[in-house]
This record gives sequence, structure tokens and C-alpha cells, in this order.
Amino acid sequence: MTDYNRSEALDLSMYDLPALKPEVQETEKEMPAQKKPKTAAQIRRESIASALRAVELFFVSAVLLLLFGTVLFSKISLVTLEREVGDWEVKIKEAQSENTRLVMQLSSAVSLDKVDEYAVSVLGMHKLERYQIHYFGNTDGDEVVLAGGKAVENKEAKTAD
Repeated sequence: MTDYNRSEALDLSMYDLPALKPEVQETEKEMPAQKKPKTAAQIRRESIASALRAVELFFVSAVLLLLFGTVLFSKISLVTLEREVGDWEVKIKEAQSENTRLVMQLSSAVSLDKVDEYAVSVLGMHKLERYQIHYFGNTDGDEVVLAGGKAVENKEAKTAD
């Protein structure tokens, strides 16, 4: 039934290594094909093309250097302006605090109590009593007197009466 001597159960052919070919050393070196000599027109075209590439490289590098310089200058300007803004902000805060101090000093110097005290002690003034106050009323209406002594009456006031 079972035949242990047969190799049908295992197929080891997929694990076989490819046959290595021995390296063949070339005894004769192949000589590169010799190039044909260039004509004067070809040499001139190549020199013009290389000169144009050099000029193009110069202009590209000049533009890149100019852009780098512009960015660097703008960064320096920005830092300088930020420093100036900071200095001005400090000056503004100092001025605001000085203004607050001066307003407080002025309000304390011109308080109503101090004005009353100054008027009584230095100027010799006295407070008004109620009986010293007189109110005036105009019951005749408005009247305008011109330079020639001629009086102009207010017609609206008379029609309202």
C-alpha cells in the first residue's frame, strides 16, 4: 500500500537553486568606439549654449539673492518697528499714569470745600442767606430796542396773551 521509497509525496524541485554560471572573464577589452571629430559649427553651438547656461545661472542666483535680501530686510524692519512700538507703549502708559496723578491733584485742589474755605478766609466772602435772593419775572413780554431808540415789540408774545 504505502511505498516509502518513492518521492511523489515531496516535490523539492521548487527549492532548487538556479545553476550558477561561472563568471567569464573577458580577455579582450572592448575598445570604445571613437567619436567623430566635431565640426567648428558644433563647437560654436556648444560654447554658445554653455555661455547661455552660465548667464542663466547667474541671473537665477542674482534673483534668489535679491529675494533673500528683501526677506532679511523686511524681518529687520519688522523687529525695529516692534521695538519702537514697545517703547511708545511704555511712554503712553507713563503719560496715562501722570495724567491720572495730575487729575487727582487738580480735583483735590479744586474741591468744593476748599473753594468755600478760600472764599471765606482769603476773599472775605459770606454765604447768601435766603432773604438776600430776589427773583425777577418779565410779564410784559420781550422787547427789542434799536439804536435809534425805536422799540420793536414781539408780536408772538402779544398774540399769546
